[in-house]
Amino acid sequence: MIVLSRVIQNGNTMFTGLIEHTGKIEHLEKKDAGALIVVNIGSILGVKVGDSIAINGACLTLTSMHNNQYSFDVSDETIKRSNFNRAKIGDIVNVEMPLKVSDRLHGHIVNGHIDCTSIITGIKPSGKYHLFTFELPEKTPYIVEKGFIAVDGISVTPYNIKDRMFTIAVIPYTYEHTNLNSKKIGDIVNIEFDIIAKYIEIMLNKNKGDRLTEAFLKEKGFA
Repeated sequence: MIVLSRVIQNGNTMFTGLIEHTGKIEHLEKKDAGALIVVNIGSILGVKVGDSIAINGACLTLTSMHNNQYSFDVSDETIKRSNFNRAKIGDIVNVEMPLKVSDRLHGHIVNGHIDCTSIITGIKPSGKYHLFTFELPEKTPYIVEKGFIAVDGISVTPYNIKDRMFTIAVIPYTYEHTNLNSKKIGDIVNIEFDIIAKYIEIMLNKNKGDRLTEAFLKEKGFA
């Protein structure tokens, strides 16, 4: 938590994947290098222009607000990597405010940087849960059984991972309070992989070829 506090205090916005609101897209406007998106979210206390807010898991900057209409500029890079390139007026989006230093980390560390999109291939009620199945554009080492992944900004646990496919079991509260209740098979969602998995892969690749010797263990602080 010390590292987490320093990151936030240094101005790096972080989220937890626990959705606080949903909103409806009221206006979309293409720009030269991106787009303007206006979302009707309702009243959010303590929000000001310039704040970072996660919309469907993407960290966006609030540029203006009036009568529950919140406007955001979306960069061209975000549009290319996210489902904003398919967004339309009336779409329901997930909304999360950034983590405060004093907050509990209830979900997992979410940066608000979309890695790719995924298609919903199955939705099936199972008792009080809803089972959603997704297909990624390619196989990735970043998703592991019972680990973490953010789907449209929602912190969820993937399981039954097979090649590019994975499943999540959505509890009633999450289903009722996020945009998952408006989704259907074929819809596209934003995906952010666990940042810890990304760092581990970088460290492993960096150390490829290193032998497990006493000197190596001492260098890494294990001996």
